[in-house]
Amino acid sequence: MSRSPSFRRRLLHGSAVIAAMLFLAGCAAPGGEDVLRIGPGRYAAAFDASLEAARANGMPAAMRDRRAGVIETEPDIAASFLEPWRMDGASITMRFENTLALQRRRARFEFTPAGFRPDADGGPAPLAGPDVLGLRPAEEDLTRLDEALELRVRVYLERAHKPGLRHDTWTRRKTTRTQILGAGEDPQPLEETYWTPVARDRDFERRLLAAIQKTLTEQEPPP
Repeated sequence: MSRSPSFRRRLLHGSAVIAAMLFLAGCAAPGGEDVLRIGPGRYAAAFDASLEAARANGMPAAMRDRRAGVIETEPDIAASFLEPWRMDGASITMRFENTLALQRRRARFEFTPAGFRPDADGGPAPLAGPDVLGLRPAEEDLTRLDEALELRVRVYLERAHKPGLRHDTWTRRKTTRTQILGAGEDPQPLEETYWTPVARDRDFERRLLAAIQKTLTEQEPPP
């Protein structure tokens, strides 16, 4: 059955729009520094800006510790070729990987005093345990420091998989999966998905730092 010229024009137009969106999505990853310097007195604003940047990119905070300067986010499924409208800065290569395998992102924000190096004293500090009672020393409580800080973001790509897949050596038709049973008197098969970290998304890390820097710049009072 032949197609009308108007149908072919709409098809070409739609294909061009999708190709342009994919191209822009692949080129949206910003350059920039891997560390954001936070001036004295700007820690509270930077911490709030980090929470908002994570939320705006689909990763709301799962854990936040203002005294320790740590934020960990909920995961967010990464965009694939089947979602060309998602302009999340993923490269063409990464979108291809996300299409072949189910992947997600998880972010961790870390604030440290400027110039801090974990191995500066020749080795890691002894573990002191959790700050359950809020008795963290002043030099370890970032909310009580009035000095420059550094912010680093780690964005990890995690890939989904289900254990127990058994490939036949002769044909794909005999591929089976081992059933994993739960505990109890009447165990039922468990349909669990496991997530394994496979890489860091450094472009997305810079994207988050750029968003935080933009927010802090907009909040600065005029000279």
